Amino acid sequence: MVAVTYVRDIGTSRAFYELLGFREHSSGHAATSAWCSLHHGINQVLLASTTPSLGIPALPLLFYFFFDDVDAVADGLRSADVVPEHMGYPAHALGGEMRLTDPDGNTVLIGQRTRSVSQPPLSEKDATSRFSLLRAAAAVVAARGGSNRGCQAGSADGAPCANGGEVKLADPGGDCVWACLDHADEILVAVRGAFITLQDGPGIKEFLARRVPKSTVRLVGQ
Repeated sequence: MVAVTYVRDIGTSRAFYELLGFREHSSGHAATSAWCSLHHGINQVLLASTTPSLGIPALPLLFYFFFDDVDAVADGLRSADVVPEHMGYPAHALGGEMRLTDPDGNTVLIGQRTRSVSQPPLSEKDATSRFSLLRAAAAVVAARGGSNRGCQAGSADGAPCANGGEVKLADPGGDCVWACLDHADEILVAVRGAFITLQDGPGIKEFLARRVPKSTVRLVGQ
């Protein structure tokens, strides 16, 4: 699998990923487009750009890279004036997790799966993460003017939610719904294949049908 991301400037983005250990494998350019394939071990990232730019909004999480020594990677980033933010020690990155912002404003996370022998044991308080993809996605929505829709996911007893819609979620069938962060978290767990989206479309009908009377279900766009 090749991960592809559109960037404003190939050279600037290439320099950023080189700080993470990637090296250029091949590249090409034309009058209105350019691309650069970067490799790091078995991982491959393809940078692409167009003129004019596609204007893709910044993503709350673009890539997650694991390293054997995340602190050493962070030291290299700081030496190049890229300052990572430490996000704690979640279960999937017991050696540490850090957040970066790429040249296009996208969030990139780096983590270390297990603790090294040089790292002290974690306390129960330390074994947490301060990064939330849902909160990051909600911040992107807010930065773009927010949503004027309320949360469309009611409680399990059928009562409507009084909170505003902070993120929009979708499923593989193409249905999508606005939800507050609490209900968005529940949807991501309960609805198989659900994901965060910014695209327009109807509501997640199956999920809502189990929670509120059909007469109260309103679809996005109606």
